[in-house]
Amino acid sequence: MLKIVFCSILFLLMMSCQKDHQIMEPENSRSPEKTAEFASKNKESVVKEKIKVYRSKYLAIENILVNDHKIILPQQEFAKLYPKYDSIRTTLRECGHPLEWLDEKWMMKTYGEKDENVGTFARFNGEITRFSIKGFDFDSNNHLVIFDSGKAKGNTFLIISDQIVLDENTTVSDFKKLFPKVEMEETEDKDTVRFRLYIAENLDEAFLFYFKNGKLEYYTLWWLLC
Repeated sequence: MLKIVFCSILFLLMMSCQKDHQIMEPENSRSPEKTAEFASKNKESVVKEKIKVYRSKYLAIENILVNDHKIILPQQEFAKLYPKYDSIRTTLRECGHPLEWLDEKWMMKTYGEKDENVGTFARFNGEITRFSIKGFDFDSNNHLVIFDSGKAKGNTFLIISDQIVLDENTTVSDFKKLFPKVEMEETEDKDTVRFRLYIAENLDEAFLFYFKNGKLEYYTLWWLLC
C-alpha cells in the first residue's frame, strides 16, 4: 500500500515538472523562429512606449482643450464652467476681432448688416469683453467666448488627437521632439524663444508658444487683424 502511494506521488511530481518546463521554456532552448517572434513582440512594446510626436505644423482650434475645456464656448456654457473670474473689462477693438466672423450670423442679427464705411456691423461699436481667470484671458461678444492667451504655470494645454499635454514643465527640448516640423523663432527678449503652429493651411493665424529660459511660459491664439 505504501509503495502504491509513493509511486502516485512520484508520478504527480514528474507531471508537474514537465508542465513547468513547458511554461518556463528557457531562452536558449527556443527555436530561431520562436526567438525572432519573441524579440519582435518586445520591440513592438518598446515602440509603443516611445514619446508621442505631432507630425504637422497645423493645429486646428477644435483639437485643443485648455484645462480640459474647449477654447470656443457659448457664453452660457462658459459662465457655468468659469463661475468666478479674477477680472472683467471692456476693450475697444479698432482693428476688429475674430468673433466678428466666427460668430458672424449672430453679429449680423444683433448689430445689422456690415457697413463698408465703418468696416464692421452697422450698430456694433467694436467693444469686446475680456475675462481673466487663473492666468487665462478669454474674449466675448456676449454670445460666444474664445480663448485669447494663457500662462503655462498651473494650467494645461491638450492636443486631443495625439493626447499631448503642454504645461509649465515642458522644455524647449521637449517641444522640439514633440513637434519636429515646427521651427523655433527668436524674439526681442534674448531669453525667450517662440514656436508657431498655424490653425489651418494657407492662414497666418496661429497658436504661439513662448519659452523663457528653456521652459514654456505662456501661449496665445494670435490673429492677423491690422
